[in-house]
Amino acid sequence: MPRALPRAPRALPDPAVAPRTRRGVLARSRAAWAASAVAVTLVLAACGPGAEEAPTLEPTPEATISVTGTGGAVPELDFPVPLTLSAPQEQVVWEGAGDELVEGGPVLLRVYTESGADGSVVRDDFASVPVAYLMTPEEIGSELYAVLEGHAVGARLMYAADTDGTPLVSTIDILPTSASGDVRAPEEGLPSVEHGEGGVPTVTIPEGVEPPAEPVVRQTIRGTGGQVASGQQVVIQLLAVRWSSGEVFDTTWGEGLRPLTVTLGADQLIEGFEEGLVDLPVGSEVMLVVPPGLGFGPSGNELATETLVYVVDILAVSPPA
Repeated sequence: MPRALPRAPRALPDPAVAPRTRRGVLARSRAAWAASAVAVTLVLAACGPGAEEAPTLEPTPEATISVTGTGGAVPELDFPVPLTLSAPQEQVVWEGAGDELVEGGPVLLRVYTESGADGSVVRDDFASVPVAYLMTPEEIGSELYAVLEGHAVGARLMYAADTDGTPLVSTIDILPTSASGDVRAPEEGLPSVEHGEGGVPTVTIPEGVEPPAEPVVRQTIRGTGGQVASGQQVVIQLLAVRWSSGEVFDTTWGEGLRPLTVTLGADQLIEGFEEGLVDLPVGSEVMLVVPPGLGFGPSGNELATETLVYVVDILAVSPPA
């Protein structure tokens, strides 16, 4: 019997985006550069022309990196190949209009990376799904943390740095970690959903009302993104409660938790849960009321006889197959 809520393995930052050893690499590079500069200076002093005739050494101009494109689409990166970086480069392509990132909170990143050595694509989250992390130096690395700190949801950033001797140029899109759109009024006889800071939902079960015998799908927030299809990977937040008591039995919200990625049509989810997500637009929040027959059924699970209520935020999907 498939689980209602698969647990995603601990997400680790892609080395192409935020390697934990990059600072050490840069330190060694700077040291080698400094030693080389000293040697060159000594040679010029010993063998070069007199002070009055000494030429002025102009610093090599830093390579220019430009980023064009629109949100939701693969960016176009323009830089000289091969790219030479004397130090990391950062650029705010555009600022975000959403909530500012919170220390220790979830952050959903869509990363696109090209090699500065030959322009090849190293990482392309547009071809799969964005990745959820916790906004901590320990999880994403101190350098990526410093790049993201102070920015808000909706921003696109550029970061370029040498990694193990290879220059990498990345764009980082900061995506929402909660649904956004028109909030719909609750229906009589069904649970109501209220939202706290950061979009965290709370479910209230109506008193004295018997649960429906058939599955119920209600959008509580209507998004404006593309539709979800079977076979796609979907990044979600969710809260799951028992109708009988209102007790939370599963959630991705809270300290140390982050959105997870599931695949529809891969027998990962209970039947009623999966059916409720198909055809809904990204950015939506949906409430699913799942009767026992479409929940855990005769599995021996303690939830097998329960009517289950899920509140699911649909954050992102993979491209259509």
